[in-house]
Amino acid sequence: MKLRYVGDAPFFSVLSKEEQERVSERMHLEHRRSGETLFHKGDESTALYLIKSGWVRLLANGGAAMASQGPGSLVGETDLFLDQPRSFGAAAVADAELWALSRQDLTDLISEDLQIGLKLSKAFGSRLALFDRYVVGQRLKPLPLLADLEEGSLKAIAQRLVPTEKKKDEIIVDAGQPPEALFIVESGQVHLLSSEEGGDFSELGAGESFGELAVLTGKPHSRTAQAATDVFLWALPAVDFEALTDQHPDIRLALSKSIREPLLAKDQGRAVERLAVMPLFAELPEDVLWAVSERLLLRHVPAGELVFAEGAPGDALYLIDSGEVEILSEKRAGSVVLARLGADEFFGEMALLTGKPRSSSARTASHSNLWVLYRSDFDDLVNRFPSVSLALSKVLSQRLAEMDRRFSESHLRGLKLLAGLSSSQLEDVSHRLKPVRYRQGETIIREGDPGHEMYFIESGRVRVVRGSGPKALLLAELGAGDLFGEMALLTGSPRSATVSTLSEVNLWSLSQADFEELVTAYPNLALALSRLLSERLQHTDERFLSQPVAGAAVAAAAMPQAVARPAPEPKPRPAPKPAPRLKPARRKRTRNLVAEIREGLDGVVAWFSSLSSGAKVRLVLITVVLAWLLCIAAPILVISTLAADNVTNLQGAIAFVQTEPPPPTDAPLPTDTAVPSPVVVVSAPDEPVEQQAAGSLDPAPTDAPVEALAEAPAGEAAVPSDVPAAPSAEVPQPTATPWIIVITNTPPPPTDTPVPTATPVPTPTPQPKRVTSAAAPVAPTAIPEKPQPPRDLDGRLASLNVAIQPAGVRPGQLYWRLIEARWENEAEAGGDHTIYVEVLDENSNRIVGQPVEIYWASGSLVVVTEDKPHPVYAANFPMYNALGSYAVKVPGLPSDQIMGMGLGTPDQPAFTVHTNFFLTFQRVRR
Repeated sequence: MKLRYVGDAPFFSVLSKEEQERVSERMHLEHRRSGETLFHKGDESTALYLIKSGWVRLLANGGAAMASQGPGSLVGETDLFLDQPRSFGAAAVADAELWALSRQDLTDLISEDLQIGLKLSKAFGSRLALFDRYVVGQRLKPLPLLADLEEGSLKAIAQRLVPTEKKKDEIIVDAGQPPEALFIVESGQVHLLSSEEGGDFSELGAGESFGELAVLTGKPHSRTAQAATDVFLWALPAVDFEALTDQHPDIRLALSKSIREPLLAKDQGRAVERLAVMPLFAELPEDVLWAVSERLLLRHVPAGELVFAEGAPGDALYLIDSGEVEILSEKRAGSVVLARLGADEFFGEMALLTGKPRSSSARTASHSNLWVLYRSDFDDLVNRFPSVSLALSKVLSQRLAEMDRRFSESHLRGLKLLAGLSSSQLEDVSHRLKPVRYRQGETIIREGDPGHEMYFIESGRVRVVRGSGPKALLLAELGAGDLFGEMALLTGSPRSATVSTLSEVNLWSLSQADFEELVTAYPNLALALSRLLSERLQHTDERFLSQPVAGAAVAAAAMPQAVARPAPEPKPRPAPKPAPRLKPARRKRTRNLVAEIREGLDGVVAWFSSLSSGAKVRLVLITVVLAWLLCIAAPILVISTLAADNVTNLQGAIAFVQTEPPPPTDAPLPTDTAVPSPVVVVSAPDEPVEQQAAGSLDPAPTDAPVEALAEAPAGEAAVPSDVPAAPSAEVPQPTATPWIIVITNTPPPPTDTPVPTATPVPTPTPQPKRVTSAAAPVAPTAIPEKPQPPRDLDGRLASLNVAIQPAGVRPGQLYWRLIEARWENEAEAGGDHTIYVEVLDENSNRIVGQPVEIYWASGSLVVVTEDKPHPVYAANFPMYNALGSYAVKVPGLPSDQIMGMGLGTPDQPAFTVHTNFFLTFQRVRR
């Protein structure tokens, strides 16, 4: 009787008697009393009901009756077939008997006999959701290619699968046929046959797939698929695959990760042609090229995916069949595109040859098909064909030579003496240099030893000392880029000082024979050496000349009674007294100094007489060059600078520091002379007077490393440092107060009153340590200053002693303003060591093609901004010297300058610790 009811039900009537019997066996009888609820609206669909007797009413929202069902009717089947919550409620209106078929029983029926699911779907008019559940759980998830996909992607695949039946020996797809579909075997067996004679053969059964690479790459099917028995297949058409992977990109990615197949015969011929033009395979015979092409595997990589990452093992060489690949350098500021490659180009060969990790990343810019030669296959080819090994050795030697050349270009230019050499000259020098390494505290050269080598400092710091014991004199401390030991090679005399290491150092040594050959061959090297020697001589002179001045300042400052005594009533100042005679101790020290100078001159004469003829000639030549530089070239440069027509092009200000007050005078200052209005302010150092007096003419550095020059507030007037204030009895009179005259690049206002050439100045009274500004009493035209963009400065720059010197400009004038300066320490830089620069216009838009000047003690370099993808900075410069080495400005307009950058940290400023600087300049109007 149950079987009869099942056969009469609309959905089950399409089944065969045997199938209907199997369905009825799964049903069980349930009893419901009148008014009892079967299910509510929104409940989970867990079963369908076939009414044996009684009546069931279908209920809408609020319990309103929709319809009544009697014996032989199905209740709840639609929601169960769609696998969705109940769309209405149901309750018995009389005592009823019901046959129930649970969702699990129906799923098991479909799993046991797929035809039941297909026939029910046909009767229902659409795919049964329970049917898709079976496909996902029993066919898609077990496939290794799809095992990692999420449930939603698997359901999307199941919904697009089309059931297909093939009879025994029927061809499913032919080799070389355009991609038709991806197939999954549901039942039966399929044979895959290679189109080539003696090709491979494989047999597939239920749950296995084929045709994936064809729909993935768009290439023809590589093998013929034939039904070995009657088969039932699930097919995903190629058109549906493209639409599906656009909605679910993870499907394409999952398939591409593990599918590899050999090239088709047609593609192997193309591969031979392309291998023949690669440097690695260019000289190989054709039979070897064919052997290589047979080892190539086809791989698909979706758009935007990495082929390999920087630092990954170098395990393969890649040729691009179709698509586009970008070669990237991964920086902290973002990825930088080094190259963009298209069809017929190759990449990754150096890592394959050397076995070293990848030095860059490769990422696809579009869906790409790649031909891959893996290391295992390459090693097998090298063993089988000796010609491949020879070609490998040749390419490696060429690449290593190229790497050496690049090293000479980028690395040796960081050495001050070699910065100005050409590429070929640097290459010659690099062949003569030998690496040397010393630990901290070791002695490199000793005073008095013969000298046969000179040294360039690659990294670390050394100390140069003359003499020993209490009388030892510290001459210098040298760091990366400096050189030492050259004087012994120039003069042939023993070492004149001892050099020891302050830290672990890496050096390059150059022998005397190579040094003489290089100086003879390259005159520009001799000129660079003479410049360095003149700088060193000038620094030494300043060091010794400053010592007596400092001593006098100390003696003058040691009289507190004169300073602390209250000032008397104002009265005419008497004429200055003659200088007091030197005390006996002072005269004795003077006589000793004269005697030491005389002995030194005698020693110099004796030393020169002991030199060989060649050494004398070299010393005379060097002396002539130095004389030319100091007596002719330098004065000409100063005169030409001072004679420039447009003084407004001078950068910054010139400050003269005097340690003694000017002579007293009673003449008043003229009142009708306009005073030039300075643009910048020079601050007097917060140091003792005796420290200011010693050294050069430049103001002593202050404790504030950032903003060494500050802008004067608009409209603010201050008293110049050379104008005395009224004497006061409460303020002590210092004996030696420095005064500062500021000369700026701002022209004075027009006036008809002649300016006296020498204005007498009264005796100065105590002045404040800092001079704020000086303004003209009358300005012809007041140009209002515009609000300037704020500076965003990294707070750590102060500890690095990095300083910013603002551009000296007038109101209304355009200039380059540094609006941002950021630093990255070693951990943040990630091995990078670069100055990155961005240049913006008034509207904060990037300027492309703008030169940027990076300069250091021995040279400079101009880089040009490029249109790089954001957030990559527009220009960059690799650093090789320690902190304090590099400065940056933007030419073309007056420019702020940032100085004191380089490798190192506040704790290790002299070490080449890799760090980065990020700078942003903007063109603004003051």
